[in-house]
Amino acid sequence: MDGLLSRAWRQAGGAEAPRPPVRRALVLSGGVALGAFEAGAYAALEEAGAPLPEWIVGASIGAVNAAIIAGNPPGLRVERLRRLWASLARDPMPVTSFLFGQPPATGAWRKLHNEASGLQTLLFGRPGLFRPKPALLVEKGAAPGLYDLGPLRERLPELLDFERLNSGGMRLSVAATDIGSGERVVFDAARGDRIGPEHIAASSALLPLIAPVVLGGRLFGDGGLATNTPIDLVLDEPGDGDLLCFAVELFAMEGGLPQSLGATVSRAAEIAFGNQTRRMVEGREREHRLRALVQRLAEALPPERREDPDVASILAEAESHGARSATVVRVTHRASPDEAHPGGSFDFSPATLAERWEAGAHGMREALRRLEAEPVEGGKSGGLIVHDVGG
Repeated sequence: MDGLLSRAWRQAGGAEAPRPPVRRALVLSGGVALGAFEAGAYAALEEAGAPLPEWIVGASIGAVNAAIIAGNPPGLRVERLRRLWASLARDPMPVTSFLFGQPPATGAWRKLHNEASGLQTLLFGRPGLFRPKPALLVEKGAAPGLYDLGPLRERLPELLDFERLNSGGMRLSVAATDIGSGERVVFDAARGDRIGPEHIAASSALLPLIAPVVLGGRLFGDGGLATNTPIDLVLDEPGDGDLLCFAVELFAMEGGLPQSLGATVSRAAEIAFGNQTRRMVEGREREHRLRALVQRLAEALPPERREDPDVASILAEAESHGARSATVVRVTHRASPDEAHPGGSFDFSPATLAERWEAGAHGMREALRRLEAEPVEGGKSGGLIVHDVGG
């Protein structure tokens, strides 16, 4: 099958192509311990030998994973991701695990294990990521928080090369939120920003648990407060050729009915964050349809009307904005029935992280299979095609 993935693969290998090359991007969202799902998804992408993204965008824990990917060569990225997530794993019930082994995949014991892991993180922080901070200790120009991201800032230089990250080999964009204005701020190495550990920490400062990060006299918090999956950055970028964008979503908008108060809290977060992405994609679908209609109208106009300055400027705007055609593949994490509620995002138990990694890998493999069957042509030129894949 001569699919979109095959065409991108050939072009990545340097083969001649009659059409502009397919631009490839990867967007990683926020979700604290759910980020193991993203790491597994990227591992499957690289291990399949698929064309790797030229541009990676991240928010919160997605920014951490994205920085490790952009700051390492392809052969080292998965190993460094594994090193990070292995170092964050902690057994919340070591005595029980020693006596009876690891908990089963499902059931009451596993649910208790997951709940204990989430509670452990919320009480004591997570070594290598964030540590408890006296809530009343407020630095000048800062704001209070229960934890600070000092361990993450100290750890990142061990996991990636910031010189490589800023060199432009793979474009990295990191989303954070200005706490004062409420606006999203994007740190982009391709646009002159020098990204360091403090920028990754700024994107990961989840208020009110984690204290904001001060940069240039401004307070920054978690990028997910503005856009948890900043896919719009990729879809709105002008450029020639088609776009292939993988978006790894850690909160599924669709889900079961909650049966407890904790599950209700978790479900509210899933709906809120999942709807962010859905609305952004729906808006871009409308834009693609409108641009296609403008092009059809232009073809029906006589040459003298197309050359009119007012009409020509409208046509130029329609042609220059965004990709010629875009394919978005959303690989979404689906919470297990025994997920900790509402602390699933803070469950760093080894069993849960391993399951999430494998679920992300499974979702990406399914995404690649679908793309290989996706025809390059077929009346979709100028449109936005969306595939949803559950992990």
